Amino acid sequence: MEKTRSTETRERWLAILADSLVSLVILALALSPLLLLTTPEVPIGREAMIRFFGSAGPAMLVLAGTFVYVRDLLRERRRIETRLEDVVEDRTRELQAINQELRDEIFVRQQAERSFRRSSRHFRALFDTAASPIILIDSSFRIRQWNASAEALFGYSRDEAVGRNLVETFIPEEYRDEMSWKILKTLGAGQLQETLETGIQGYDGTDHIVLWNLNLLQDEEDDQNQLILIGQNISEIRRTQDQLHYLAHFDVLTDTANRRLFEDRCQRALASASRHGHHCALIALDVDHFKRINDTLGHDAGDALLKTLSRRLKDSVREEDTIARLGGDEFAVLLHHVSGADGCEKVARSILEALTEPVSVPGSELVITSSIGIALAPDDGSHYEQLLKNADMAMYRAKKAGRNNIQFFSEDMNQEMQRLMSLEQELRAGIRAGELQLHYQPVLDARSGQLVALESLLRWNHPTRGLLTPADFLEVAEQSGQLHAIGQWICNNACLQARAIQAMSGTPVRISINLSSRQYNHPGLAEELSQTIAETRLDPSLLMVEIDERILAERLGETATVLHSLKKKGIGLVLDRFGSGLSSLTLLRELPFDQVKIDPPLMQWAPQDENTAAITHTLISLARQLNLKVAAAGVETEEQDRFLRQSGCHMLQGHRFCYPVTSEELPELFAELREGRELLPVLPDTGTIRNR
Repeated sequence: MEKTRSTETRERWLAILADSLVSLVILALALSPLLLLTTPEVPIGREAMIRFFGSAGPAMLVLAGTFVYVRDLLRERRRIETRLEDVVEDRTRELQAINQELRDEIFVRQQAERSFRRSSRHFRALFDTAASPIILIDSSFRIRQWNASAEALFGYSRDEAVGRNLVETFIPEEYRDEMSWKILKTLGAGQLQETLETGIQGYDGTDHIVLWNLNLLQDEEDDQNQLILIGQNISEIRRTQDQLHYLAHFDVLTDTANRRLFEDRCQRALASASRHGHHCALIALDVDHFKRINDTLGHDAGDALLKTLSRRLKDSVREEDTIARLGGDEFAVLLHHVSGADGCEKVARSILEALTEPVSVPGSELVITSSIGIALAPDDGSHYEQLLKNADMAMYRAKKAGRNNIQFFSEDMNQEMQRLMSLEQELRAGIRAGELQLHYQPVLDARSGQLVALESLLRWNHPTRGLLTPADFLEVAEQSGQLHAIGQWICNNACLQARAIQAMSGTPVRISINLSSRQYNHPGLAEELSQTIAETRLDPSLLMVEIDERILAERLGETATVLHSLKKKGIGLVLDRFGSGLSSLTLLRELPFDQVKIDPPLMQWAPQDENTAAITHTLISLARQLNLKVAAAGVETEEQDRFLRQSGCHMLQGHRFCYPVTSEELPELFAELREGRELLPVLPDTGTIRNR
């Protein structure tokens, strides 16, 4: 650096000196004529000068030219050096820029390498610690990578797995073809992604279901593509789905089809029958008196019975047939292909015989019966709903025919069903229109003949069919869910009219109402009666509730609670149809009855049949010894009247004494009684009107 500066200084001084010398030479040459002109008086000096300039002038000119040339050379040199310095500076700047770019590129590459190493570590950590099994295979299905989750799933370490053929070693045979096809499809067609579900078996023998995601890895430098398989163990998901599917299509208790699956299979069978011209059939059946079994033995016994029933049904039909539990104890059987009614009846007989064999249930052994209805397709229906409805109608006909029998659907059943449906609609309209009425039949004291009670009797004043009794429409009311509403109507109207009856009679007259099984089993019976009594302000002792002995026998366990609650409210209790069952003595011992009413068949046969008479005498005597009032209804003949009075019956009612009267006719009846009308006739052999 110092040397360069001294050189530059020297060159600069040389240039200045050359310029100075040139200037002096030029000045001398320019002044020489002037000197000659100004010194004419000095000839010697002039001549000397002339000689000097004559001889030295050219030299001086040469010297001056030389100095001029040197000066120009120096200047040119300086210019060249200046340009060279500019070039050097430009090149230096370019090199510096290139060097900076190289340094930047080196830095970027270093950063990329660090990032790559970091990504590689992360990838390796992710690959090894991933919760899903990850497997890398080549085009020959050979395993190249195998993570820890794959080790845990299959039970083989990485060293044991790498190099093996994935499909042949670890995939069950039934899944190999599909998996191989999917892998080849992905590798060969260049498809980037594919999914596949396979089953596998671990080293410990555990079965799993795995969903694989197949992802193609393409290497531009290497034509050998690889495939990465990422698995998800969906065994629990599949088990849950299978369970949900089972719950959606099968009955858990009996392992039979449910209504949804049964409908689907019936529709398929009907379509097949229509297409190929053959028959299929639907059998509807249920267990006779199943509710009684549940109530007496408990629901565990009922469930055991249903399981046994379903097993016997499966043993009685073919594998291609379908058994379904439609609800409760209702079952249905689809016979896919039958040879007409004869083939159906043969299967139904086999079912009936299998069901009647004794069944062991917790704490007991039962012999059950069943009512079976059969509808044949396409004769009895070409649609599922129609076929099921017709089979149900046939089953109900079997129940009415005495149960434990088989009935085929016929068109008259459909007509009967139409009649019942029409009657149901008419009953709803009749309730709204106020066509229901209460008639009252007098109950007489067997000794004094005094009217002591009135039994309320429901009647329907039908606009076209006239006066209908409960036997004509109560079954329809019960099946259509209208019975409870009718029972409430009876209670309200009987209690309201009871107050008017007390005013007309002048003496206490009890009003009795009848409860059906549905009404009696209603949980709010006691509260409803109590509320009705409170609203009508009736003395509870004037209301009598009649309950059929057969109803109580079916629900004896719940009877005491209900009847005791009614008794606490002051309501009188009457055991109707006394002697109709085998539980009479138990009922009298455990339940708080005030009165019993003799079963009408006993009363009708007692006058001419000695055995029936002995039974009736015993029942009346038993009731009297228990301080219970004994009543008899339906007395129509003198013989019945005589027998009952002689047997010690307290109260009598029937057509022999008085027909039922409407509420509008009650004032006239009480007026006649006040005027001396006697309702209890004279017995010929006594000559008296009443047995005193």
